[in-house]
Amino acid sequence: MFKPRVLLLTNESKPGDASGQINGFELLVSSGEIRSCNSTSHIEGYDKFPAHERVMNALTNFDYDVVVLWTPKVFPSDLTKFEEIINKINGRPVLYWEGDPWSSNKKPKITIQMSWWMSHSSIVFSTVSQPHVDLFKQAGAKHVSFCPNTYCHIKFAEQEIEPPPKLETGYKADVCVIASNTSRIPGVSGLPGNMQRWELVTRLRFDTDLTSNLFGRNWPRNWSMGYLPYSEQAREIRRYRMSLNWDHFPEYRDYSSDRLPIALIAGRPHISTKHPGMHWAPEIENGFFQEESPKNMIVKAQQLLDLDSSQLWKIGFEAYKWARFRISHRESARYIMSQYFNHIKSPPNDPWGNLPGPW
Repeated sequence: MFKPRVLLLTNESKPGDASGQINGFELLVSSGEIRSCNSTSHIEGYDKFPAHERVMNALTNFDYDVVVLWTPKVFPSDLTKFEEIINKINGRPVLYWEGDPWSSNKKPKITIQMSWWMSHSSIVFSTVSQPHVDLFKQAGAKHVSFCPNTYCHIKFAEQEIEPPPKLETGYKADVCVIASNTSRIPGVSGLPGNMQRWELVTRLRFDTDLTSNLFGRNWPRNWSMGYLPYSEQAREIRRYRMSLNWDHFPEYRDYSSDRLPIALIAGRPHISTKHPGMHWAPEIENGFFQEESPKNMIVKAQQLLDLDSSQLWKIGFEAYKWARFRISHRESARYIMSQYFNHIKSPPNDPWGNLPGPW
């Protein structure tokens, strides 16, 4: 049986940033399904070497049969450097994972570098179905597969092992919201969906009796508790009765940010944006509630908080049971590789066998 050697071109800004994503592929080495896994970052400033030189060194010195690329954005800086990279890859398949939402005519706009990579990739994996499928194919992608955001099983190992604490042991407030503000002028600037995010935060702050804490950047003074590091987010959510989030890009089909898997592994009920599609996502019996407006989110939160503590905890526990060992970076790596190599076992059918596409 052919066991591929994998070279990861990551978007780590510093060593350790993507430990779980890299480990997902390393575990495929441990299981004997791939032969080896090496990695380097294509981000400037990762170490003392220029990004292009670092990547070219990896392509020259490592043995590999397939390249897995993560979100290149503006790498490399020019077409000549890209052609050098492609010549060095020398026809090996490229599996391109694009973890960000993009647009064709407004910010954030797809970059020319992304189109170069898409036209040379065997499969492009996207955390959005539409409009990404059409957008990526227009940019040169041959095949597009949907791949949802997942949680880091390294950074959230504690939460994965330990069930959420009972609510009777105490909590900081009713609701935890982790969200940055991308708008300088509410309703005018910012990413799509930021106006509704602003509405959610203001409703929680001024129009309800619910107690809440907000974490994130660029909010008015004294509104936010400040930036909450990624690795602390699941632990912090467990200190509340539930979590709420309004996604950017609410019109994008099947999309959820990494807020969803983090909230679910935290093991508290989670209320978020009702995107089109989302048939792959857990149902309400698994602790995930999708609402069409911030107002409806507040109503749903109040309904849930009227339940007694044991009922509310059980809803969160169902979210935890659904998420663990199901939507981590391990399963994402396995899914990416299994879509190209038939001998690699697919991750759990729920949700990976129920994803939309491929196209």
